[in-house]
Amino acid sequence: MGINRVGILGAGTMGGGIAQVLAQAGFQVAILDLSEALVKGGVEKIEKNLSRSVEKGKFSSQEKENIFQRIKPTIHIENLKDSELIIDAVFEDLKLKISLFKRLDTLCSPETIFASNTSTLSITQMAAEVSRSKRFLGLHFFNPVPVMRLVEVITGLQTSKEAIDICMDFVKRLKKTPIQVRDCPGFLVNRIFLPYAGEAMLAAQEGAASPQEIDESVKTMGFPMGPLTLNDMVGIDVGVHTFPIMYEAYGERFPVPLLFERLLKAGRLGVKSGKGIYINGKVDDEFVEIVRNIQNETGVRNTEFSAERLILRQVNEAICCLQEKIATAEDIDRAMILGTGFPSDEKGVGGPLHWADEKGLDWVLDRLNHFKNTLGPRFWPHFLLKQFAAAGYLGKKTQKGFFEY
Repeated sequence: MGINRVGILGAGTMGGGIAQVLAQAGFQVAILDLSEALVKGGVEKIEKNLSRSVEKGKFSSQEKENIFQRIKPTIHIENLKDSELIIDAVFEDLKLKISLFKRLDTLCSPETIFASNTSTLSITQMAAEVSRSKRFLGLHFFNPVPVMRLVEVITGLQTSKEAIDICMDFVKRLKKTPIQVRDCPGFLVNRIFLPYAGEAMLAAQEGAASPQEIDESVKTMGFPMGPLTLNDMVGIDVGVHTFPIMYEAYGERFPVPLLFERLLKAGRLGVKSGKGIYINGKVDDEFVEIVRNIQNETGVRNTEFSAERLILRQVNEAICCLQEKIATAEDIDRAMILGTGFPSDEKGVGGPLHWADEKGLDWVLDRLNHFKNTLGPRFWPHFLLKQFAAAGYLGKKTQKGFFEY
């Protein structure tokens, strides 16, 4: 089955971005939202993005017009019934998503594939609510969609190999890189990235280092942006929403930093509100007072800091994902490079598992044990790491670790 006609649920930032990329790749796209105003707003944003691309010489005015003509806005769900693929990009409300898919289940051909762009909800749970559970999966695009090359193809327990193969090919037709990932909370990239982002918040609230020192320390390791700057960009409210979900799934490996909640309570949402951890790149007196109050409440202050403290949280979670067969070692590292800018060399080799191999798995194990003893059980080394170290598979220096050299 070839895909040519795609329906998009939601004309917001993600839905509009996905629609634009699909139209640029030659697909016919029907984009749905609740009102004429919402659909119009989404389509106008696509038109502006395309106009900027014309100004930059990426394609001609005629090509822009051809792309734009492939996008059909609608407020009537019936207009999506002829789609061969439906992608949901509405906000993270499980009941809403399921209700839309149930309605489409009665309208669309049994051959139509359903996909969700969710970043937090279970694909397996959604698939169980429709008759075509074998043709249901996740297509997790990253923001901004026209720029980011990575797409996680999330397979639920019910997803058929045929549906996976069709969607892997579909993503390649978009000139993007598909990474097949087993369904789990956080999927792959967010599951590995969030411990790092959370550890930066814990380090800040404990006064292990100043926010600027924390951000600069990882930038000197080759990361494109500091984790606290990124938390401000993504939104403190997103952290408040996401971390409890991960804690519920994985327990003490994902503690919920108090700093997220206190910043939200103070109306400091990050870039979107003009202040978060930073105001114009600097820390103000209110932030310092928030941190001081948390330290007085918890009694935890002036803990040890290094960039490795943050990166090791990524490494340990990547090892968990490898052992659980969430993705292959190669795909784990590729996803973290493409999805988060994890450092890589001129050949594109990098990512948390390669980083561990470079450092030496015995060193990684030793440092995780150190932080486990000084900072707590979230650093507990995964048993797979212990097995590799016991077998003498220490990484690059022994020519065998998570990869062979």
